[in-house]
Amino acid sequence: MPFKDPTIDYNLHKWPEDDDVRNGAAKEDHIYMDAMAFGMGSCCLQITFQAKNITEGRRLYDQLSPLGPIMLALTAATPIYKGFLADTDVRWDQISRAVDDRTPEELGEVPLKHDRWRVPKSRYASNSTYISQDPRLRKEYMDPELIVDQKLKKRLIDGGMDDLLATHFAHLFIRDPIVIFAEDLKELDLNKTDHFENLQSTNWQHMRFKPPPHDKDTGWRVEFRPMEIQITDYENAAFSIFIVLVTRAILSFDLNFYIPIPLTTQNMQTAHARNAVLDSKFFFRNDPLPPRAIRLNNGGASASGTASAS
Repeated sequence: MPFKDPTIDYNLHKWPEDDDVRNGAAKEDHIYMDAMAFGMGSCCLQITFQAKNITEGRRLYDQLSPLGPIMLALTAATPIYKGFLADTDVRWDQISRAVDDRTPEELGEVPLKHDRWRVPKSRYASNSTYISQDPRLRKEYMDPELIVDQKLKKRLIDGGMDDLLATHFAHLFIRDPIVIFAEDLKELDLNKTDHFENLQSTNWQHMRFKPPPHDKDTGWRVEFRPMEIQITDYENAAFSIFIVLVTRAILSFDLNFYIPIPLTTQNMQTAHARNAVLDSKFFFRNDPLPPRAIRLNNGGASASGTASAS
């Protein structure tokens, strides 16, 4: 027998949206979650790191990105919704769908007519950019489906921003603002970053690169966002400290975790499977260590080894 969510009231006629369940929104073998709060009401464990400068921040952003799906699976703690056991173990896709404001044109369901492009991902999704000026960052690691506002990118480059960072922000700004504060519409204060933060903070990717506010000595920060909240303070502290130690290892040992962005996207989907951390396979570099000297048997000159990618 297929599962039918017994909590659905098919006789509710209070709001226009109540017709959705009678028009096919409630599917068999699905838990019906008809409000944004089912996604954004989820708890999580997000860690923000202070970088010593923009270069270090961009480096941590890139190197932590491929680790996101692994840590999502490792901290999996969301197997139940509305009292029903789901066929997934993590929260990510449920939040992604809860705040997905793409139009049918942006989703690719109908041809483009009023919108500018088809958008492959929800605004709550895995990363689509690398931003470090690391010589190990190859062109083939980038997302071939990346959507960028080219006019905005050109304006950023003309203003002195490099191509990688301009691409990153021009990608974030393909979204419409979903939160507007009345006081911000009264005047445009170029000495404030409210409008930027509005869009920056409603692009919920699994990593966030956070420039310093112009009027505060906050510095450049990187936020690691995929981990699930744990039941005890001890577990949350353990995962928090572990990620801090990972950042120290990345910087101290010059680790290289680069993989193509589409593989990270695929890894995020893999992380949703039940018991994924033990039963599933994830794409990962074969050797994250930097090129290093190889000692020859005869004690002569050394050669350089190279890292390879899976």
